This record gives sequence, C-alpha cells and structure tokens, in this order.
Amino acid sequence: MEDGIEGEKLPEQSTETAQPIVEEVMPGEMPEASHAHAPHAHGSGLPWLDVIVTISVVVISVISLVVSIEHGKTMEKMVDQNQKMVEANTLPLLTMETSLTNDLLHPEKAQVKIELKNSGIGPAMIDRFELSYKGKSYTSDSSMQGVIGLLKDCCAAALPKQGSVIPSSAASVTGSVLPARETILVFGIAPQTPELLAALKDANEDLKAKACYCSVLDECWETSFGHKRPTPVKECKVAPGEKLW
Repeated sequence: MEDGIEGEKLPEQSTETAQPIVEEVMPGEMPEASHAHAPHAHGSGLPWLDVIVTISVVVISVISLVVSIEHGKTMEKMVDQNQKMVEANTLPLLTMETSLTNDLLHPEKAQVKIELKNSGIGPAMIDRFELSYKGKSYTSDSSMQGVIGLLKDCCAAALPKQGSVIPSSAASVTGSVLPARETILVFGIAPQTPELLAALKDANEDLKAKACYCSVLDECWETSFGHKRPTPVKECKVAPGEKLW
C-alpha cells in the first residue's frame, strides 16, 4: 500500500492568482444601474400635518408680500412728505405795500412809498416785475426817467414848475433776489406840496403791478398783488421789448 501511494504523484497546484470573473455585457443590453439612492425630502408621515405645513408656508409668503408692498407705499408717502416740507421751507411770497407819511404841520416832509416785501420763508428770485398806470408800463433806471414819466402821466397838473426837483428814489426790481422777510423800495416820492400829494393819492387806484418770481427749487408763481393767491406757473417768461421795472 505504501509503495502504491508513494508511486502515485499528486497533481501540482497552480501558483497563479485567480482572476476575477468579469461578466460580459451582451450587445443591446444596458448596464445594471447603481443601487445608490439620491436624497429626497421626506414627509412627516402624517398627511394632515404635511397639508398644514404647506398651507402655512403659502400664507406666510402672501403676508410677507403684502407687508413689502405696504412698506413700499409708506416709503413713497414719506418721500413725498419730505419733498413737500422742503418746498414749504423755501416758499417765497411777494406782497406790495403802499405807505403814506403825512405831516400836517410840515407838508414838504410828506412821503409816498411803494415797497415790495417777501412775506415768505424762502428767497424770491424776481424774474419779472411790471409797474403800470392805466395800462401803460414804465421802466426803472438810474436817470429816474421811469418815475418822471409816471408822475407826468398821473399828476401833471399838480407838478411844480418846470425845473423844480422832486425828491424821489427808485430801485430796479426785475432780476433781483429778495430774501425772506426783507423789503425792497420800488419807488418813493416826497410830494412837497398838498396838491401833488392829493394827486398821488387819487392815482394810486389806477397804479397796478404784476410779478413773476421763483423759489430756489425753480418753482414759479405769477401775482397781481390782489386778494387772490399767486398762480403757479412752469416758468417766468419775458417777452422781447417788454417794459419792466
């Protein structure tokens, strides 16, 4: 037995490493998909709770949208109010005053003045000022020709003899800037005689003035210095050759 066993040779084992078996992919077949799962949202497992959560999200979104819209409207109102406050703080208002200083004991000291006052709280840029008597306009210059022409038209019969000097003064109004609460003299006259003083009083009813002025924000108004409020206009226009004081 032992001889027989010894005489037989055992098959030699292969020392090569076993190769993995690769599955062949048959033509036309798709490779097997991976079993990895993509993450996805999971519900609570309670349908009624999921519905409540969804509705709550929608309601909150709608409320946020409404709040944003109302906030935008509030901001617009605040901007508009701030703009109005700025406009109010720069608002000029021109008024015209006629004054008579009469001294019964000394008639030669009597004075007649026409003054333009800015009763507003912002400076007035006067682009046009017109002074007229019975529809005729006059201009102001350093030679006082405008005042002399006005006196001749209104009070010729009461004027002193030729060559007499009537103390008077005037200022150019058109193109000037009148600060708030300040006054500018349009013209002033010292009649010196009771006759001229009376004539000037009578002429005051037919003496008219018009003005167009703007604020520092380029907001403009026209006024005839009556009881009506100044009328807002886009701009102050001056016609070529227009006689302005």
